[in-house]
Amino acid sequence: MKTKNRLIALTVAIAVNAAALAALHIAMVEGTERALAANVEAEYVVDTAPRAPADIARSNCPAPKAL
Repeated sequence: MKTKNRLIALTVAIAVNAAALAALHIAMVEGTERALAANVEAEYVVDTAPRAPADIARSNCPAPKAL
């Protein structure tokens, strides 16, 4: 009976350690993915729309009048 209890305790300890290692691995992978995502450079935006007439452009400009 003593050997059986020890084997059960060993099995439980191994299972708990395996679960802890799996959780640690998942946390490390998520941290790495976040770090890689933070280093991604923004893509350049290319404007292909036709130019608006000057009077429309001036009336839509939120900046104060410079001229």
